[in-house]
Amino acid sequence: MTPSRLMPLLLLALATCTSPGARVAEQARHSLVGMDVDDLQSCAGIPSRTATLGDGTRLLSYEQKNANIGGVSVNLPLVGGFNLAGSGSYCHALFRIDGTRVASLNYTGDNDDVDGEEGVCAPLVRGCLRAAARSAAPGDVPP
Repeated sequence: MTPSRLMPLLLLALATCTSPGARVAEQARHSLVGMDVDDLQSCAGIPSRTATLGDGTRLLSYEQKNANIGGVSVNLPLVGGFNLAGSGSYCHALFRIDGTRVASLNYTGDNDDVDGEEGVCAPLVRGCLRAAARSAAPGDVPP
């Protein structure tokens, strides 16, 4: 196969890859909705910032900052550019709290990792996913 025919296949393969961190961040976006705010703070810690919105809901912001890991930036004529082996440098996980429960989770920042969106955010939510899984595990008996 000629290099010109191989490039679209390579780009398609890269586009369909998802990093483990990106999968964790996406799972948390769904699994942590409904979690009690006290349980959230037990597994995620004290938020970096908080705000109360006009409708009375609260935002809890958690931050993850990394040194930007370089990699290689490639620009191709007519195709555009992409990064190889680089990752984002920070993530803000914003939990919207309605009453005493997580209503939603959104991510902001330069948070894409090597091959997935929002993968830099995984460390912020991984502990809470584990805590939620432990509390939902059937047959668990408290000590």
